[in-house]
Amino acid sequence: MRLGIIGTGNIARRHLDLLAETDGDVAVVAHLSRNAGRAAEAASRYGGTPHTSLDEFIAQGRPDAVIVTVPPDQHGEIEHALIDAAIPLLVEKPIGLDDAIPSGIAEAIARKGLVAAVGYNWRALDTLPAVRAQLAQTPLRMVMGRFHGGTPGAPWWRFEGRSGGQMVEQVCHVVDLAWHLAGRGELLAAAGSYGPLPGFSDGDIAGASAALFRSGSVPAVITAVAVMPDRSGADLRLICEGCEIVISLAGIDIFRGKEHVRIETATNCYVAQNRAFFAAVRSGDGGAVTCTYEDALVTHRLTLEVAAQVRQR
Repeated sequence: MRLGIIGTGNIARRHLDLLAETDGDVAVVAHLSRNAGRAAEAASRYGGTPHTSLDEFIAQGRPDAVIVTVPPDQHGEIEHALIDAAIPLLVEKPIGLDDAIPSGIAEAIARKGLVAAVGYNWRALDTLPAVRAQLAQTPLRMVMGRFHGGTPGAPWWRFEGRSGGQMVEQVCHVVDLAWHLAGRGELLAAAGSYGPLPGFSDGDIAGASAALFRSGSVPAVITAVAVMPDRSGADLRLICEGCEIVISLAGIDIFRGKEHVRIETATNCYVAQNRAFFAAVRSGDGGAVTCTYEDALVTHRLTLEVAAQVRQR
């Protein structure tokens, strides 16, 4: 399979560094970046040809599939060009800054019948079958999620007009997994606080925010913090009858009374997600991806609602 990569940042490198482990029959053939030097550097390191033109990337690179890793404010033209060329795509989250552009992309994907995935890779955790098995034994009563840490250094991240804010850009992983496990979410309330972001003299995002959802039949509270660089952590806690399940990228912890069971993650979730995407491209089965674009749009709309309420309060 001929793979194209759009973007040359940390997330693109994460996909590329894991490619040999993910699928030995996939070869990188093209890189696209607005920065010619970074495209050339990526091509030198990972193979393939560098491009600064989307049209040339498609016509000369001739990729069978493309992974899109761009800042939230750069979605739209890229996806539509790939869809028009009938090239399957995996788009990194978040899928935009508003509802209109992602909705248009979703409609175009549906019309084309194209394989399209979004990088909500927490869904690919190989510990989730054990989570579901425990939920079948001890009914879920509440969900608590968090994504806490400092402010990422990417120059666009701390400006809401470019990133959408922390709930849209980062905590969307936790929001997505919450409704994936507990049921479709409905926002009940959200609020945030604004102020200096440690380590930076600028930035206008909320440094801390919280949202209350109804997820399926249970309440869900999800918090975002970008002002604690020395106290980072991200997890989803499922409060059940007589049991608590804590899900993180590294593994899960199940607490039942005095009993504690720890199950480590065996396969990197990027690897599992991308294997599913490549298999779906080969089979043509768009439903076989870890997260469809349609599902991602549900998550995106929820986080947009949160961001709007945080701005109002």
